[in-house]
Amino acid sequence: MAKSKNHTNHNQNRKAHRNGIKKPKSHKFMSRKGLDPKFFKNQKYCLKGIIKKKQELKEKEKEQKNQKK
Repeated sequence: MAKSKNHTNHNQNRKAHRNGIKKPKSHKFMSRKGLDPKFFKNQKYCLKGIIKKKQELKEKEKEQKNQKK
């Protein structure tokens, strides 16, 4: 009995390029699957606090600019 062929790369490159080799799509937000939900819950509240502080600082800066004028 003849030995069988173990491997060939024939036609694989053509098949791969037929529809184009595409880069994986990058998403705006990464998946949180399998990650610690407690951490993300805490992060959500942390971000709310940071946004609130930034708004307060902007309001103070506006008041200071109005007083200088």
